[in-house]
Amino acid sequence: MKCFYCKGDITESVTTYMTELENCIVIIRNVPCLKCSQCGEVSFTGATMKKIEAILDKCEGLLTEIAVFNFKDTAA
Repeated sequence: MKCFYCKGDITESVTTYMTELENCIVIIRNVPCLKCSQCGEVSFTGATMKKIEAILDKCEGLLTEIAVFNFKDTAA
């Protein structure tokens, strides 16, 4: 598979996903992704995005200022 932006090779990898919910920053570590070996562009499969959204839905009521989750521990 080739990168949409630079045409480099895409490989399976893991990354850290960060987003902001209201006044909280959420960090999810070890998220499976497809990453370009040349430019570093990251993309997620639909299944991974659904799991990320489920994690964010679960933690929305628990949040303080910063929350850090491990994907493998919370995506089940």
